[in-house]
Amino acid sequence: MRLHKNCYFLLFSVLIVTFLSACASTHHTQVEHPTAPDVYVASSNPMGDVQVALNDARSDGKHLLVIMGASWCHDSRGLASKFAEHELAKILDNHYEIVYVDVGYFNDLRHISERFDQAHYFATPTVMIINSQSEQLLNASTMAQWGRADSIPYEQYIEYFTHYANVKSAPDVTLSSQQQSLIREFKRAQGERLMKAYSVLAPNMKDEEPSDDFIAQWREVRAYRTQLQLDIQALYDKANGQASQALDIPTYTSFSWE
Repeated sequence: MRLHKNCYFLLFSVLIVTFLSACASTHHTQVEHPTAPDVYVASSNPMGDVQVALNDARSDGKHLLVIMGASWCHDSRGLASKFAEHELAKILDNHYEIVYVDVGYFNDLRHISERFDQAHYFATPTVMIINSQSEQLLNASTMAQWGRADSIPYEQYIEYFTHYANVKSAPDVTLSSQQQSLIREFKRAQGERLMKAYSVLAPNMKDEEPSDDFIAQWREVRAYRTQLQLDIQALYDKANGQASQALDIPTYTSFSWE
């Protein structure tokens, strides 16, 4: 039996929500956001956009809020939809200067994340709260949760962004020079590896009929980048204040295409 073209499109829509969501959950029912603001718009100079927003935030005494996401991503759209709701929109307007960075189909935008000490955008959306005066990333230890932005309750959004509006500096992290070097190199190498993985996925992301191979590859990358965020934070937690603490740098199994 041949499926009508519309059926193929419907099938693809279901698959893209399930597998292309930055952190789609097998136990969470996703809800579409047809009226979500289309805030992820391609720019010829995304770093320039970030700099303009940073300057505005500094002038107004606000935090800079960098959102790296994409229109194809369910969680990115879910976050934008909640950001548009009245109570949260008021909090954001009072305390944050927001810049949305469209990552497209996994464009290499490491120069943006690296500016704020992040090796890459590990999820869509990636949410970075930055003190505009010091340019210090404030929410590094809690960023990972936003990969599942659509499943986070609205009340938690209110609590989170209200809390960080009053945070002026990140928690002190004391590392030895050797620990700093090891973690920095680990982050750099894994950022490079993740970009190579993104380049494998990107050519097939627009396919109306995603193949089983593509879906399997997506799952591999999703699992890797999710674990990577946890591992980076664990390294900081283990080393903090323990100058003599030896660090076991994580290793990962090869991707199926490597």
